[in-house]
Amino acid sequence: MREIYQSRRDFLKRSGATVLTLSLSSLARTAGGWLPHASADGERAASYADWEDVYRKQWTWDRVAFGSHLNICWPVGSCLFHVYVRNGIVWREEQAARTTACAPDYPDYNPMGCQKGAAFNNNLYGDERLKFPLKRTGRRGEGRWERIGWDQATTEIADAILDGHLAGGTDTFVLDAPHHHCGSIGWAGAMRLNYLLDGVQPDVNVDIGDVYMGALQTFGKMQSGYSADNLLDAELIFMTCSNWSYTYPSGYHFLTEARYNGAEVVVIAPDYNPTMPAADIHVPVRVGADAAFWLGVCHVMISEGLFDRDFVVEQTDLPLLVRDDTGKFLSAADVEEGRGDQFYFFDTGASALRPASRRTLRVEGSPLLEGARTVTLRDGTPVGVRPVFDRLKEMLERDYAPEEASRKSGVPVSLIRELGRKVATRRTCSYIGFTAGKHYHGDLMERSLHLAMALSGNWGKPGTGYAIATTPEEHITYLAAMDRPVKDGGVEDLHGVADDAAVGMRGRDPDSNDEIANLEMNVKATRLMGFVTPSLWLYNHAGYKPLYDNPALADPATGKVYGDYLREALANDWWVKDSLRPVPGNDPHVLMLLNHNPLRRKRSGMKTYPDVLFPKLGMIFALETRMSSSAMYADIVLPCAWYYEKHEMTNGTSGNPFYTYVDRAVPPPGECKEEWAIMALILEKVVERARARGLAEFIDHFGMKHRYAALRDQFTMNGHLETNEDCLKEQIEIFRTVGVLPKDFTYEQFRSEGQVRLHGLSGRALLAAANQFTADRPFYSFRWHVEDKKIFPTHTRRAQFYLDHDWYLEAGEALPVHKEAPPMGGDYPFVITGGHPRVSIHATHLSNAHLSRLHRGQPVVHVNDRDAARLGLADGDFAEIYNDIGESRVMVRTAANIQPGQCVVYFWETYQYKDWKPYDTLLIGLPKALHLAGGYEQFRYYSMNGGPQPATDRGVRVGIRRAADEAPHATGESL
Repeated sequence: MREIYQSRRDFLKRSGATVLTLSLSSLARTAGGWLPHASADGERAASYADWEDVYRKQWTWDRVAFGSHLNICWPVGSCLFHVYVRNGIVWREEQAARTTACAPDYPDYNPMGCQKGAAFNNNLYGDERLKFPLKRTGRRGEGRWERIGWDQATTEIADAILDGHLAGGTDTFVLDAPHHHCGSIGWAGAMRLNYLLDGVQPDVNVDIGDVYMGALQTFGKMQSGYSADNLLDAELIFMTCSNWSYTYPSGYHFLTEARYNGAEVVVIAPDYNPTMPAADIHVPVRVGADAAFWLGVCHVMISEGLFDRDFVVEQTDLPLLVRDDTGKFLSAADVEEGRGDQFYFFDTGASALRPASRRTLRVEGSPLLEGARTVTLRDGTPVGVRPVFDRLKEMLERDYAPEEASRKSGVPVSLIRELGRKVATRRTCSYIGFTAGKHYHGDLMERSLHLAMALSGNWGKPGTGYAIATTPEEHITYLAAMDRPVKDGGVEDLHGVADDAAVGMRGRDPDSNDEIANLEMNVKATRLMGFVTPSLWLYNHAGYKPLYDNPALADPATGKVYGDYLREALANDWWVKDSLRPVPGNDPHVLMLLNHNPLRRKRSGMKTYPDVLFPKLGMIFALETRMSSSAMYADIVLPCAWYYEKHEMTNGTSGNPFYTYVDRAVPPPGECKEEWAIMALILEKVVERARARGLAEFIDHFGMKHRYAALRDQFTMNGHLETNEDCLKEQIEIFRTVGVLPKDFTYEQFRSEGQVRLHGLSGRALLAAANQFTADRPFYSFRWHVEDKKIFPTHTRRAQFYLDHDWYLEAGEALPVHKEAPPMGGDYPFVITGGHPRVSIHATHLSNAHLSRLHRGQPVVHVNDRDAARLGLADGDFAEIYNDIGESRVMVRTAANIQPGQCVVYFWETYQYKDWKPYDTLLIGLPKALHLAGGYEQFRYYSMNGGPQPATDRGVRVGIRRAADEAPHATGESL
């Protein structure tokens, strides 16, 4: 690597400092004839013919390649960059600006890129970059290493895997929640390796809280997105639990363009966040009190007669009858010995009960919405019943009139009334950021928002929706699960299994449809691939039981802690039993980390992992590009190729419906290898060591036998998939076969064009969106529900706002309500929030030297200026944030845009804190135990969906005081 650094310095010296001030978009046309485009339509290349355009000096480059960044601001990334290479060094990158509009009357996606992408080359050559396999020589986390060879590294890992199999079976191998930061191929490879070893994989999406539990409870699905240009069809746009200025800078312009188009933009946030300059209205809600605001909005619509009755009757469960005595839906089991999930409404025209169809949303008759009726049960007992709508109206009048909603939410009464009237009369789109999943009662916040959209008829139409995360993922999931290549029928094999599952489902329930059958298949595939619910893994093995079972954090309505709910769920034989891997008492032996940094990302992970989990493990190995906080605790670290050093593709979504090609612009440094190749090496060594140790086979958790000798060939499909480029070609074939890309699209096209627009949806993405993707118009979800009356995959087959499950009735959450979060952290005056920092995504770029100049280069807490003054703290002082769990030292930034009583800390690497005490340790991440419920169609876990997420850190309580080593600035009171 020394030679590469030397050539880079020589190149700088020869080039002169002026190169740093040049924009490559003004260079002469000497780099293959396609330097960055500057034309408005993103297709015509600008001409740079005059020598003055390059400041009297032409530059040539060895190579200009396509590239992108896989640690993206998902679910939107896929930014296409030109990557400039000279002397074997990535010297610079710029947005390619080739991402075109869907139609002439909509804006394009350009420039698609941000400061992180434009400065990524500095990460490639940063001091923390890993180049050779390393083995620790001191205690875990001590930072003492020796360089070893690949053969030794993979031998020790293979022996540890085999030792675990002999000691406790396949459950002893755990792949700890890898993210797609390693790329679609690396992620698929990790899932494939775990699948072949029958290991355990905590679900990354649930682990980090990137879930929409309120959508799952309401619609039976959560990944139902729209494209960013869909905002141009909206008249009113709500941005909530999000900050696009930081998290989606390349798509931020769609907000301003929607305003030019006449839309009004509303940002709901406790602080006046950096997205507000693109908005018209700020809703200054208290931290975690969004549900109270939205329920106030719902009260306005109902009390003023502004709701869409026809939409409510057709699309929702609000007309369904509920028994007064039990609070349960009136069912056919109650009145005629029929199904327990066949429900009724009261037909005012016929003055009689009518079964609500389980096959279609089309309504026959005129359902009652308000008033009470008496029905006779099959045993002759009379019982009072009321529609859900009547119960809802009563609750709203009692608890959420604008004055009461204002008191609970902190939003002015006048603003609640104004927005209630606007939502009712305008085509409304919302964007719910993934911060919703980080609130303990985020599901209630979401359910309340969805209720407002239901009352106003705002889904299933252009310019509506709640997310941008419809994600065709077959290129990852199929690559992980196929037994043979596409050309040999690998896709057909998987589709055959799915078809058989659908036939079986329809045999058990003739009223089911393709979506319900697909979800059933996903539940089974989740077990097969080894995915588990992360909170159970943390509770049983990583030291989180004392945190989760703290009686002070129990819901006052029930008095139950997480463990109480878990035991009841297991006694009821609900889905959580599938996630009890490894079972309590069978300790894990090998922990694999793949571009995953749990000591930064897991709430309280910096304490619980080293103290409780790591001592149980015989081997921790990490596949990494850089020395992260977690890699520091590994026994063996394997160096990986990074972006621009391997063939890859981004993971596209509806928000930015493009897949971007990542070229191998330069070879990786030192002995770095592609993740796929590393995993093939590990399995090759498992085969070799099993043979040497006389081990022929192992038994998976289903009781099936597997031959060690076959593992490497199975991973590579008998040599068909040896390199990333082999895998990338196969991914294109998968997408062509399932219809995500055009049938005639080729890998060569992908290489030459650099990017391809999403052509269609299939599988789970298609069914979740309930709308076919059309490349020449903006995309939105739920059209099939509204226009074709397709049922929802819920317990009632409708958008469900009343959850008559025993747990939800007991907790007072049958209807969406506002509830205060438990006092996570203890009795302290501040509530803490956070998220992605301005100059980084997932903390990866925080050590980038160029980007560090744009911020303070160290952890910072943003505090209201008046709060800081009372504490005697000034801007730039150092303070300690503390609670019952721990403390962390950070610099203070005083800010008038932060609410009193709120403080904000964005992501930082653990090693950037003094004594490696990050603020994340204070966060707990208490999962909401109600999400362990089962028995409903939508109350079950399958990969990337559902389950209590261990990331609920927004609103944790903390105190702030001057750091012990900080000289007093002024006399202030303790707060």
